[in-house]
Amino acid sequence: MSRIQQDQFIDDDEEEVCPLCVEELDLSDRHFRPCPCGYQICQFCFNNIKHNLSGLCPACRRPYDDKTVEWKPITSEEQAEWDIRSKEKRSKKAAARQKEVQKREADSLSRKHLAGLRVVQKNLVYVTGLQPTIREDKLLETLRGKDYFGQYGEIVKIAVSKAKDTAKDQQSVGVYVTFVDKEDAATCIASVDGSPNGDRTLR
Repeated sequence: MSRIQQDQFIDDDEEEVCPLCVEELDLSDRHFRPCPCGYQICQFCFNNIKHNLSGLCPACRRPYDDKTVEWKPITSEEQAEWDIRSKEKRSKKAAARQKEVQKREADSLSRKHLAGLRVVQKNLVYVTGLQPTIREDKLLETLRGKDYFGQYGEIVKIAVSKAKDTAKDQQSVGVYVTFVDKEDAATCIASVDGSPNGDRTLR
């Protein structure tokens, strides 16, 4: 069966890492070939395998032999080029970290800005001017009933604010009614808004 592969670009600036410890291979490690099969690992992992573990190449399972280890001396030009590229990488990483910090700060400021805003819920109705004559332990159940807000549709939640004394020594409460459907909320508003409740008007 044929296998289709997509073309792609490879970033030459990607770090080469040891496949065992996943640490970046430094310039000395990149010149180090411990096995004729070409499987490259860092010198730390090589010494650990040779002296503390099986002594076998993780790729071809051939015993490591000092006679077949290849290590190419580093020239001054290679070292200078390595130092320049390392400095560039550090600069890129620092810039990326700074960009991430700025992004987090911007997100934080955005959230603080939104904290002062009220979110409009189209399925929420707020009613003022209600003067309950029902005992508090029965009020929520009554408001959910078909004689009150339940007649307009299925209710998710009802919240009643604390009673406030009005100018005529009567108590008025605010009621938050959250319907399942926004259409039911709209019907409730159209029916309740402006309707009389004793000597007060519901809004």
